[in-house]
Amino acid sequence: MSNIEPKMLSQLRVLHILEKYSDADHLLTQKDIADRLEEEFGIEMERKAISKKIANLKEAGYDIRSGKKGCYLNERSFTDAELHFLIDLVMSNKTINKTHSEDLVKKIQSLGNAYFKPQINKIITVGTTDKGDNPALFYNIELIYEAIGNGRQITYDYNLYGEDKKFHRSSTQTVSPYQLLFHNQDYYLMAYSSHHETIVFHKVDHMTNMTVNKEPAISLRNVSGYEKGLPQDYFTAARPYMYSDAPERIEMIVSRSPYIINQIVEWFGKDITISEIKGDQNELRVSLKASPSAMRLWALQYADYVEIIEPYNLRDDIRDSLMFALDKYGR
Repeated sequence: MSNIEPKMLSQLRVLHILEKYSDADHLLTQKDIADRLEEEFGIEMERKAISKKIANLKEAGYDIRSGKKGCYLNERSFTDAELHFLIDLVMSNKTINKTHSEDLVKKIQSLGNAYFKPQINKIITVGTTDKGDNPALFYNIELIYEAIGNGRQITYDYNLYGEDKKFHRSSTQTVSPYQLLFHNQDYYLMAYSSHHETIVFHKVDHMTNMTVNKEPAISLRNVSGYEKGLPQDYFTAARPYMYSDAPERIEMIVSRSPYIINQIVEWFGKDITISEIKGDQNELRVSLKASPSAMRLWALQYADYVEIIEPYNLRDDIRDSLMFALDKYGR
């Protein structure tokens, strides 16, 4: 490479060296910078010129701090803790396959300086020992955003795991896409299915052979119940599982223990009402809004601590499920 470069480019080279090799624990002298410029870019630059370029960077707003042993770039787009956090999210995400996870970690790592070393082997992934099987995940996401942006329908094969623990096509879906959302470590598409005539939530990593169609998407405001668009609280704790039925007022009796109260707040947030039951020191009454379909699963999960009082049809459904389970376990 020629040692003569445009002034603006050589200015960026100095900034690159500061970004990559300096921080509060690693100060660079002008000689250090000169050596790095020659080693990485084949640029010969006098210390006086380096000093001027550092002054220009400071004048441009870069937080470059100086000390007796040199200078360093104090500001970063991401702190080391933030980069570690992003890497942890990628490594613990079961939707992203192993190859994409490794590629993303490398890209995130490149946002740090030369001294940033992610402790990947120290990350413990709870409940996600198996990574996703769909290499088309990111391509699907691109197509979904394209379809949403252009108001188009999409078609894809929806797959389910079989007894061989591999994907098998369950159905071919044509839907009007509205929203991508992340829930319980899974990526979901919220869309309207003309076939089912309802809103559906499909896992993006279960989709293959996706195409964007020429047919315009059905406007969400033309879907019954969504004439005003998405309610502000649509994606709230009222949907602990991805069911599209409208939240209803749920009344229940729960054990008076810190464990179950903590679980209720963790799952449904603080927009709940907790009241004492007269003459009862062991139980509390809790009122909240939630999807009945989702609440059925949640109440079964915490059946030792929770009794649904209202609505009555939900109570009946839970009782039937418990009786069915008792019949199985009572054999």
